[in-house]
Amino acid sequence: MTYGPGVFIYLGDNMAKLFSTIEDQIKKLDSRGLDVSDPRVKNVLEMENYYNVINGYKELFIDKAYTGTDEKYKEGANFNELYSLYLFDRELRNIFIKYILEIENNVKTVIAYDFSSKYGHDNYLKISNFDIEVKHWERKTAAQKIGDISGLIANIQRDISRQLSKNNPMISHNMLTYGYIPLWVLVNSLTLGTISVFYSYLTQKDQNDVGRKFNLRPDEMTKILFILTIYRNACAHDERFYNLKALKNDTKPNMIKTNPIHNILDIPKDRSNNPIYGKNDLFAIVIICKLILKEGSFNKFIDAINSEIDRLSGKLSTIGIEDVLKEMGFPANWYDIKDI
Repeated sequence: MTYGPGVFIYLGDNMAKLFSTIEDQIKKLDSRGLDVSDPRVKNVLEMENYYNVINGYKELFIDKAYTGTDEKYKEGANFNELYSLYLFDRELRNIFIKYILEIENNVKTVIAYDFSSKYGHDNYLKISNFDIEVKHWERKTAAQKIGDISGLIANIQRDISRQLSKNNPMISHNMLTYGYIPLWVLVNSLTLGTISVFYSYLTQKDQNDVGRKFNLRPDEMTKILFILTIYRNACAHDERFYNLKALKNDTKPNMIKTNPIHNILDIPKDRSNNPIYGKNDLFAIVIICKLILKEGSFNKFIDAINSEIDRLSGKLSTIGIEDVLKEMGFPANWYDIKDI
């Protein structure tokens, strides 16, 4: 752990602690070719975590052709460029979380209303109200499928318990007054991840009925909710965001379904005939927002992103804004999505 404007470095299995002062950090950056002559560098490092700023955002500024024992920054690279990218990423998180939350609220509302209108007030606690049929691609037994749904219900019950322990007023009022929590009340405290799993276990008809509200097929909706969860969590935990990819831990990347937007923007495709942008990157979230948000909200969303991109562009000299856009998964004509 670090206290104050220094850094502890853990070395090897013996967990030796080596404290690095702000001055040491600046000397190291200077020795690697990063211009740290601006006196504000010290102030920044005193307030921001060195490894969040440097290790998180240095990649585009590193000279890949350098073959020495240590890394080297590109000729002319300066700390303020790198820090500007760090601040840009922070602003992106603030922009994206606002509109992801808007989508989350819409999805929760539709699911709660549709499900409750069909199954009643205590609907989410009954396994029989979900799809217990094992599909051929699921590779699990009937017992395992029911076990998965039971796990979802258990998670929901744990969330109710947590909310009660925190004296959540709406949850507490309904439980004490009626003895149960209606789904339309409960959804406000459920995570997007839980809602994503909830939707995936709905019957085909129920999935269709919910998806129809957003003009999305169940396979599209399932992917969208899963990927939105990844990016929402990254925002919530203040993780590096601009070049985040929604990758699975095991096999293929999780991708949103290719849709007409990819084709209208003429996004190039890879050998598997998948567009190289807008599938499992930040631009995929932009496409999702285009599909779900109302036009007014979407236009504000796009203009906010464009404003931050323009601001960052004016602060870069060693690299170009096109390098950042590529990392984000944004095609050169990304702004044209506003007029689709």
